[in-house]
Amino acid sequence: MSKTAIFKGGRRAVGEDYIQTPESSILPIRKYIPDNVKTIWEPTAGGGAISKHLKEWGYTVVETDLYPKKDNPVPELDFLKGEPPAGIDMVIFNPPFSLKTEFLRRVCELGLPFMFICPITIMESEKRVTLFRDHHLSVLNLPKRTNYINSKNEGLGGTAFFHSVWVCNLPDYQDRILYV
Repeated sequence: MSKTAIFKGGRRAVGEDYIQTPESSILPIRKYIPDNVKTIWEPTAGGGAISKHLKEWGYTVVETDLYPKKDNPVPELDFLKGEPPAGIDMVIFNPPFSLKTEFLRRVCELGLPFMFICPITIMESEKRVTLFRDHHLSVLNLPKRTNYINSKNEGLGGTAFFHSVWVCNLPDYQDRILYV
């Protein structure tokens, strides 16, 4: 099976499922990153929007992506099949939303603290609710809709605009709704 076949019609490969997280939705996570975290894996690095802030905050960031971008050439790695880089303390990312269930399942399997941003619809299916319950996941609720940016609407400020949450597996915050 080709790389693009695993992404529902190749949506990520052609950019339809590639949207960058705006700064306003990244800044609220800072206070929830555990103090003992030093090295963070960003497995869907895209253009580096999340990684940029993590680095500014003093973390070592290991960036990978199944489809590295020209403006952010990182090692190619399939998060759903590959092994995490050595020495990772936490995973923080923006997954392709068409595969949010698969990414949630995979990140739970890794057993590391994590945060990932996605539509609030992550809480709408029996499979995902089971993952939330079994792994004691929490949600960081953002106060406003997130206005994502993709390559097709970059100059317009984004057209992927919807309520998003950060799904979290954090030792100090289990089974909770967190607020900004």
